Amino acid sequence: MTRIPALFVRFGVAAFLLPTLSHAVSMSDQGCAEASSVLEYTIVGGAADRIGAILGAVADSTRALGNTYGRLAAAQDRRTPPDSERWLALRTTQGNTTGLRTWPSDRKSPPAFQAPYPSFYSYEGATLSGAVLRQLDLFERLVPTFRSAYESFPFSWVYVTTADEAMMIYPYVPIAEAVNDGTPTDTTYYKAADFAKRAVGWTAPYLDLVGAGMMVTASYPIYEGDRLLGVMSRDITLKQLTSAVLSRLTGDGSSALIVDRDGLAVDATEPKLADEMARVNAKAGAAVLYYRTVQGMKKVGAKGAVASEAASIDALVEQVLAKASDGDTLRLDLDGQRVLAAPITHTGWLLVLIRPKSSSP
Repeated sequence: MTRIPALFVRFGVAAFLLPTLSHAVSMSDQGCAEASSVLEYTIVGGAADRIGAILGAVADSTRALGNTYGRLAAAQDRRTPPDSERWLALRTTQGNTTGLRTWPSDRKSPPAFQAPYPSFYSYEGATLSGAVLRQLDLFERLVPTFRSAYESFPFSWVYVTTADEAMMIYPYVPIAEAVNDGTPTDTTYYKAADFAKRAVGWTAPYLDLVGAGMMVTASYPIYEGDRLLGVMSRDITLKQLTSAVLSRLTGDGSSALIVDRDGLAVDATEPKLADEMARVNAKAGAAVLYYRTVQGMKKVGAKGAVASEAASIDALVEQVLAKASDGDTLRLDLDGQRVLAAPITHTGWLLVLIRPKSSSP
């Protein structure tokens, strides 16, 4: 096992622009094994940093959107009555969910799923309180900002959930998909916000129920003084985030995967591993696949957790989890393979590269 301090091997996003690992092998063939080994560390750490940098940009965007909403709410004149008559004429209710028409009146039917329109919803039945009506006025003002934010990082959804159980979501979600018998403020994405520090918090990776695969959500609490207004959130489709980065790490028989600190499978380049993840998670309707040994699974408290059938990967990840530390890139030589693991900032996940020793420096 070898560790190299993070500051020595990590150069931020710029490291992602360094040569691929095949070039590191070429250097080794020329008798530059030591330099090639450092480059190997640098590239793995740089790839992790690239993912972390994107996560950080999404967190910054979420915070900026939340602060914009907070400023608009603080500036709103509560003495001016909301546009009640117009909003009430635009409502449609199913169960406790009320949707508001946000598309042009000349459209004969609602937009398709993920069409470039916002969705406005209230989850307190057909009656719209004065507070919710004022929030709808704020939502309308935020539409151009949400659209611009989504187009800058088109990973999936941008949405705000108010403390009064109202939501604005972009792009469009039809009411059939938005109906919820519970309340948005009880959801995982709402509770993921770091209320204590008034900072961005993250959900654990989860399976999107409408087919987008594995996702994660950044959530930021919005306050006006000491009054909680709601939570701003952004979803990230992980395959969009990681595929380009991981593909640059593979070759010469190498493979890469991402796990959280409990061993939950987040992504994998090996087709068999990716297929197993999709199959097991789809059957469970949740992210339940872990790379852990029998003993390791005893430490996983998640309901319905399932160990991967890839026993060698389970054993490998088990050792990585036991020896990894924050801020360092870890190297292990295991069963004829070189394994490098680098932490991903913001989430604490680990990017793991597995290389046959025959292709390692």
